[in-house]
Amino acid sequence: MSTKRITFFIISLYIVISAFAATKDLVNDISMVSYEQSWLDSKGTLALKNNTNEEIHYVVFQIVYLDMSGNPIDYEDFTKEISIAPGMTRKLDIPAYEHSRYYHYFKSENMPGGSPAFKIKFQLKDYNVKNDPIEKANNINSDNNQNNVKEQININEISKINIIILFVAVLVMSGICVFMYILVAVMAQKRNRSVVIWVFLSLIATPLLMILILLVIGKNEDYVGQHYNKN
Repeated sequence: MSTKRITFFIISLYIVISAFAATKDLVNDISMVSYEQSWLDSKGTLALKNNTNEEIHYVVFQIVYLDMSGNPIDYEDFTKEISIAPGMTRKLDIPAYEHSRYYHYFKSENMPGGSPAFKIKFQLKDYNVKNDPIEKANNINSDNNQNNVKEQININEISKINIIILFVAVLVMSGICVFMYILVAVMAQKRNRSVVIWVFLSLIATPLLMILILLVIGKNEDYVGQHYNKN
């Protein structure tokens, strides 16, 4: 066998071994050591052991609830963020099963006078999932926070623009009003009429109305004669 073939065989064997080594064993990688839930507990305490050579960060599992004859009566899926070192055991809490009806795990304390007992079956679904639901939820919350900040910034920018537009509009309207009063004064003066009286009338009514009236009545022809007679 040539050197190239031997090298290719060794590389292929290494890849196959690495692939098998990286494959998760969802039966044996994480096992349930114990479970506790007395009739008064609002939470059940589950002890999980890490049987792998890597640290566990996320665990996705299913708890199947069984009656005392071993028949399934219910189940629930869980995703928990937990840190378990290789070969170590750690406890975590889950909601107690049928707490309102005083159910108890068959190995835990029973209610005086008796209460329903149950067994459980632990089934590992996955662990250390890169796109774990908890991580997704955190990413979604982070995205929502960023969107809220962006929306707040946009709202602030819109508010500033509206304030500027309102300020400019007030300036323009004020300028138009002042111009109208000045126009009334100029028209009254050119028509030999009292500027003070017509500006005062503009304040009572409107400058536009006074402008129209001045256009209609025209120039005061008697003003010159009255002026010279006084002199």
